[in-house]
Amino acid sequence: MNKFIFIVFVLTLSACGVIQDRSTEYTQAEIGKPLTIPEGLSALKVRPAYLIPDSDNQRKLSGSYQLPLPPNGTAALESTPYLIESIAGATWLRLETSPGKLWPLLDLFWAEYGIDIQIEEISQGFVVTKAYDDTITSAASLSESIEAKDITPLSGLSFQAKLVQGVRRNTAELQVRAIPKGQSNQTWLQIPHNEALEKSILKLIGKFVTSEDLQNRYSLLANDIGGEARVRLIKGKEGDTFIELDLSFQRAWNELGKALDSAGVLVSDIDLQEKSYFISYLDEDEVNHWYRTSKNSAEKAKERNFTLVLEQANDKVIVRVKRLNEKKAAEIGTELLNIVFEHIS
Repeated sequence: MNKFIFIVFVLTLSACGVIQDRSTEYTQAEIGKPLTIPEGLSALKVRPAYLIPDSDNQRKLSGSYQLPLPPNGTAALESTPYLIESIAGATWLRLETSPGKLWPLLDLFWAEYGIDIQIEEISQGFVVTKAYDDTITSAASLSESIEAKDITPLSGLSFQAKLVQGVRRNTAELQVRAIPKGQSNQTWLQIPHNEALEKSILKLIGKFVTSEDLQNRYSLLANDIGGEARVRLIKGKEGDTFIELDLSFQRAWNELGKALDSAGVLVSDIDLQEKSYFISYLDEDEVNHWYRTSKNSAEKAKERNFTLVLEQANDKVIVRVKRLNEKKAAEIGTELLNIVFEHIS
């Protein structure tokens, strides 16, 4: 038995010299030839998700350097802290923050101008104020602060505010209504009453809530304002994929256009009457990769390979992709929807 144990021990030690260390062999690897895809077939399966462009820069890095911090996954997409947007008579204030952070700042805004709250439904993001009295000396003057100077006197007006989750992640949207004295204000008014005044109030709120003195406030009660996401990527029962937007048609049309532009997707044409965006390629690099001359690239960029069609479905808008060029793989259409969803939500 002792002799057997001794033999096993010797073999174990000798094995350490037989098995070589291959951990550094990758440094001797050579770059192979680029993979060639036959004409008519899609390169979607083998194309990198994030291409690294070639560089002629031969500058050597210094001995030590600091890597940049990774971007915030919910960082604001706009350079401005707030934005006033209007479509088809509707105007709203868009802020690069969540409703849960905006809600307590909105409470501070009413208090700043001496406006008392009559109704406050936090889960619905709905506020109704009492009539405004511009003679209160202990509060800031709303009449002197807003931009619209040629408006009806503010005293006696009450205000409604409706806060919802924004279309994009980590954004909030706010609408305001100015209600004349004697008019019912218990339920949200869909139609603006005084657009110039309401727009001025929104600008004042945007400036107020984005000031540096009002940061790091949050309301857990307001965390659920707006409910589910307003943009959804859905897999249908028949296996089809589409995007569902909880927006008006005009708003959905505009948001889709902005998403395609920010994603760098090549749009060959648009047809509002047909409710369609015609797509050539997913990006400029895809054209330049196959067609080397600028002339051929320009011609290929005019192709209609896919179309994004908007459909009205009750109070929502559906975006579907249709393949116009049978030579293009159907999977590219699905990738197109994924790209749009990533840039619109």
